[in-house]
Amino acid sequence: MANKDIEIEIKLPLYNKEELEKFLNKNVEIKAEKLRQKDTYYTPAHKDFLDANHPYQYLRIRESEKGDFFTYKHCHPENSNKVEYFDEYETRIDDSKSLFKILKVLEYKEIIVVDKFRSIWQFGDVEIAIDEVKDYGVFIELELTSYSDNPKEAKKYLHSILEKLNANVGEEDQDGYVFGILKKQGHDFGK
Repeated sequence: MANKDIEIEIKLPLYNKEELEKFLNKNVEIKAEKLRQKDTYYTPAHKDFLDANHPYQYLRIRESEKGDFFTYKHCHPENSNKVEYFDEYETRIDDSKSLFKILKVLEYKEIIVVDKFRSIWQFGDVEIAIDEVKDYGVFIELELTSYSDNPKEAKKYLHSILEKLNANVGEEDQDGYVFGILKKQGHDFGK
């Protein structure tokens, strides 16, 4: 969830999920456990978001047990594999099925569905999520829930929180689930 329409986060592959979940459940406030999120991503007919070498715009309908949301994300800097932050505009929707129909009539093209289970903890001004993404893997995401006008410093802060968790992680995933999954499926970006 963005703060003042700005989202600053880090996301990394996670290799010790069970151990970390035990630690978080014991030491951090849990907000949600095994929450299913089904994210359907779209691109407009007049401007294919996947035409960029590294996509930087995303339009999503999220269906979850906590409600449905319509979201637009814009990565900064554009067309880069080193994302500093996102502009994020999101609104709750009452009827996702009708919105799917509207997008179809307007000739928006479905790109991909990302299906995942997410558990969420709140540690001060940092939301910690563990995602089990179908056909992709397990990830930890730390997102700043307070406002920062300095994304680089905010990311350093998120990394300092990550170090305290003793999480066994891989390199930071700058691509996001959509790009990563499509890349794994052999999609040729920028064509």
